[in-house]
Amino acid sequence: MSAETTSVILLGLGCAANPWGIMIAVLLLDARRGHGIVRTYVAAWVAAISVVLVALLAGFGAIFESGSDSATTVTSLLELGLGLALIAWGCARVLQARRAAAATSGDRPAREEMPRWLRAIESISYVGAFLLGIYSATYPLVIAGAGEILRADGGTREMAALAVLFVVLGSSSVVTVAALGTFAPRRSAAFLDRMRAWLTVHNRAVITAILLILGVSLTARSLGGLV
Repeated sequence: MSAETTSVILLGLGCAANPWGIMIAVLLLDARRGHGIVRTYVAAWVAAISVVLVALLAGFGAIFESGSDSATTVTSLLELGLGLALIAWGCARVLQARRAAAATSGDRPAREEMPRWLRAIESISYVGAFLLGIYSATYPLVIAGAGEILRADGGTREMAALAVLFVVLGSSSVVTVAALGTFAPRRSAAFLDRMRAWLTVHNRAVITAILLILGVSLTARSLGGLV
């Protein structure tokens, strides 16, 4: 397995690990309009990352030959900027959490509540669910995934296979949630309720960890490509 394939797999899993995307999919299972809402959300998620990925590959592919030195350099610079941005974002979230903890030290910790817009999801329309799927997709990792696919020294078939692999992995979490809630609602109800409760409490920590881990990984890989 090439380094590019490994990176595409990791980035795809990182895209799927977006806790907001998973939480929204779980909440949409209880929407008043039925399970068609969550399927609309998932379809928008898959379409969004697919269209953005294909557009990036087509755009950069028209300029740089796949696997060439110029493609590797551009991809490395892109990943370096993205990695540093993710690290900065993650560090800012850590500092913000520490300040919030210091401000409430000595007080009884407040229970983290779900934002109002998430609580209102049960009344969302099909158009709203579609737009929410587009909005919540993990685009920074789609950009990084396109860079890794472009970096690979392969033909059109290899690039297409890596693109499909990324989309499948990047959508696996929301697709799994929708499938469980639609086809096995009784068996999965307790599991999905526990997942929603856990993500409600820990979503901030999960997002921060993902930002830092992927930021460090992308920065290290980009520096290796530039050396």
